[in-house]
Amino acid sequence: MSRPKVHLTNYEAVYRFYETHEQNQAFARFAHKVFARVFRLDVTLDDGAEEAITEALATGTRLILSPNHITADDQYVIVAVAEKVKALRPLRGSTFIPAEPSLFSRPGIGGKLLRRAVDELGALPTFRLEDLRRQKIEITDEIDEMYRSSTVQASEIQVAKLIEGHMMAGFWEGTRNRTDYRVVQPLKKGMAHTAIAAAETVKVAILPMGFYYGCEPEDYRHPEVPGKRAPHVHVGTPMPVETTDAALLTEQVHPEIQRCVDIVVARAQALAPTSAVS
Repeated sequence: MSRPKVHLTNYEAVYRFYETHEQNQAFARFAHKVFARVFRLDVTLDDGAEEAITEALATGTRLILSPNHITADDQYVIVAVAEKVKALRPLRGSTFIPAEPSLFSRPGIGGKLLRRAVDELGALPTFRLEDLRRQKIEITDEIDEMYRSSTVQASEIQVAKLIEGHMMAGFWEGTRNRTDYRVVQPLKKGMAHTAIAAAETVKVAILPMGFYYGCEPEDYRHPEVPGKRAPHVHVGTPMPVETTDAALLTEQVHPEIQRCVDIVVARAQALAPTSAVS
């Protein structure tokens, strides 16, 4: 099947393609190695986290990697982490991540190469109202209905992929942090609903993570982060999904992501001058 144009008005064809699309394993493994070189990660883990991750994967648990969201590079950092942390290497080539449609529709040869790359790294286009508004698209009743239908289809595909054996990575905050990188934003319930729906059939666990790039930007709308190629990362301990209440699950996950963020912020402060992280 040819790659469809990624646009809300074409969402049915888009999701027919991604429903059956499988990553190219050789390309995915190569790309993981590349990103692990591009991003010079400073990675720490909870005591016993690697063993807990290995055990979870051995028992068939589907992991949902769940970091905070602060820059446009965060998804590539996830790719690098899966290469850097030995226990997470089985996720290379078998993990999908909801992604902004703009990654799939940039012009020119560069855009085509990016589209192929993100496809093989497991990106799954997810339409958001804020993206439509940014594109100056009027949210008419017709557009709103298409958006809602696309959201249902995207969720169904995500659940099906988890049940089939894929892993998932995603940003529970829903959008990048534009106020304070050290404070995790309120979590949306979408990821919780996906995790709970899949957990009705298979074992699912949330893997909280914290990202920090070493400092706070002067302008969050147009952030310049000197350490964006050397992020601090902390990987927490898998949290089994044992509730059917999406609100409760987000309440459980939020403090664990925040704990991981607190750890990387403290580490950045310990490794850099105080003025760089104030």
